[in-house]
Amino acid sequence: MPMQILITMVGPVTLVGLAVALFWRLWRVRHERAVFLTAIDRHWTNWWAGLIGGVALALVVSGASVLLGLLLPPAVGLALSGLCVAGLLLSGLGFGTWSLGLAGLVVVASTRYLNVAALHAGGTGWSWRLAALIALLWLGNGLLLRFLNPPIDVPSVRGSRRGVQVATYARRQFYWVPLVLPVSGDWFNRLPYWPQLTVLDQRFALIGLPLVIGAALTTRKQLPGTALDSISRVYLIGGVAAALAAGIGWWHQDLGLGVQIALAVLALGLAVATRVAARRGAAYISATASGVRLVAVLPDTPAAKMGLEAGDIVLLANQVPVTTAAELYAALQAHPTYCRLKVQRLDGRIKLAETAIFAGAPHELGMVTFDPNPTPDAD
Repeated sequence: MPMQILITMVGPVTLVGLAVALFWRLWRVRHERAVFLTAIDRHWTNWWAGLIGGVALALVVSGASVLLGLLLPPAVGLALSGLCVAGLLLSGLGFGTWSLGLAGLVVVASTRYLNVAALHAGGTGWSWRLAALIALLWLGNGLLLRFLNPPIDVPSVRGSRRGVQVATYARRQFYWVPLVLPVSGDWFNRLPYWPQLTVLDQRFALIGLPLVIGAALTTRKQLPGTALDSISRVYLIGGVAAALAAGIGWWHQDLGLGVQIALAVLALGLAVATRVAARRGAAYISATASGVRLVAVLPDTPAAKMGLEAGDIVLLANQVPVTTAAELYAALQAHPTYCRLKVQRLDGRIKLAETAIFAGAPHELGMVTFDPNPTPDAD
């Protein structure tokens, strides 16, 4: 049995997910070096978070699926996998776990309009089980985005209509969730090497169903972390609503189609809510004449240890007012053994920070500005 489950783990979702995650990793490093002359974050922290968080969630969801008897037909697994692959291939436009809520209607439409035996839903009562599974995935997605989501943002710089440089930020955090789910065993009778299980007169088989969840978004008036706080709450609310739909479907199993319609409506609602959350914000993060705006902060550097963040405006460096990256460089060079900064946060709060440093340019402190290569005598 373990070997058969392991075989099903290496499927299209796993392969496409690995390829997409690797592509965005390579693109991010190349993009940052081209724009800012340095890779802002060379670590693989988001990969480890995606692996550890996804496997932990898979253990919980798989155990709950078996204990609750969430027996699903093979068509549901195919629909979930197809939606997941489609979302990954379109992740350049954004990515969200909300699309999995459309799986039920995909199965209904496929079995009604496509005469394909492999897509046959089979049996009754699978609607509430799918709703319960989606509820667990949405709840897990919300918790992971809130508690295991490294702040690895990809800044880009563009010009506004007024000729001012504006920073936008993208974050793509994927979680690989290798689920083990019970599916209708009759379909696997044609595969003699696949073990069949029987519990309470129900025949089923366990298969591996790897999925990729998470979020990919771009923000213009706020940092992605702020938007993801709202998005995580949206998924937690959606998970609770999906659980209620599952409960109604379990109590009234004749409402199977209604449950899937409700689940699809919830999914579209999540899609709209996540987009709205990503587009919120008070103002663009742009270059300013009142100080030096930080576009990014390199991890494990003095700037990071001082608690500086992308979007901060350095007003004073070593008691000297600064308005350009060159002035910031000169102020630091005047006292190369320490750094005292007065910083204005995105919300307007003032922060004082200091640290001991060695002689060098601002980027050696870990501060990335709109000007990636300032010189002391620059205008």
